[in-house]
Amino acid sequence: MKEDVFEPENTDMKESMERKHVSKEDRQARYKLLMDTALLAGQIMLKSGAETYRVEDTICRILHTSGLETAETFATVTGLFVTLDDPSIDAITKVTRVSEKQSNLSQVYEVNDVSRRLCSGKITVEQAYQQLLRIKNKKEYSTILVYIGIIMTSSFFTLLLGGGILASALSAINGLWIVACRHITGKVKLNTFITDMLSSFIIAVCTMLYAHLLNNSVIVEIIIVGSIMPLVPGVAITNAIRDTLQGDYLSGGSRAIEAFVIAACIAVGIGVGLAFGVTVIGGSML
Repeated sequence: MKEDVFEPENTDMKESMERKHVSKEDRQARYKLLMDTALLAGQIMLKSGAETYRVEDTICRILHTSGLETAETFATVTGLFVTLDDPSIDAITKVTRVSEKQSNLSQVYEVNDVSRRLCSGKITVEQAYQQLLRIKNKKEYSTILVYIGIIMTSSFFTLLLGGGILASALSAINGLWIVACRHITGKVKLNTFITDMLSSFIIAVCTMLYAHLLNNSVIVEIIIVGSIMPLVPGVAITNAIRDTLQGDYLSGGSRAIEAFVIAACIAVGIGVGLAFGVTVIGGSML
């Protein structure tokens, strides 16, 4: 089958295929590929930290290039529901779960760019699907570079908060503990909440130890606040607000609860770590 049969040009897919008398089986296969393309775009965006309203908008724009009567999607924080229907075809409905989460705004931008070029007719569905696969499989940053970023975030935020060179260096050591904790918990497949709680506990205990060895309790507060910055759920909080303002209360509420639980785990880890430090190491609470 020749690819140019399905060139979008300036018309929608349905009109183009009717004009060229494409068989029903080939139409169904074509619409299925469009559905897979839209679903893949949504998966990448949702996994990369995009707001749910943006995910829904991108999927709908891709599906509307079909020219079919019904093109609907419903996105939640953990899944996608997509349907494509018309009297001329057999209805196509797909559901997929998205459990992996990360913050990668670069991938969100790249998927949006592919979507715009597809909707404007600059690329075919096949090309769009292949480009999305490339985006999905692309690893922009090595694990070592991510770990270095965590350490530098802890260190530099301590400087920003008014800590000196010594406090910044100690926060960098705490960043190393966060990296070690993430590496170990990743091996045993612990969830994010437990990982953040353990990291916070280790940060609090180690900071109490630093203060005891240096006989300087003043640096405890600054070091702890600076060190936990890589753990703070900033993207989740921002997306919760943006989804809520867009009227998507289900996803907005879910993201707000996620952010609250992460913050609570960090607070519990710090609190237990400080209590443990006072009991075992000595000193006083903040």
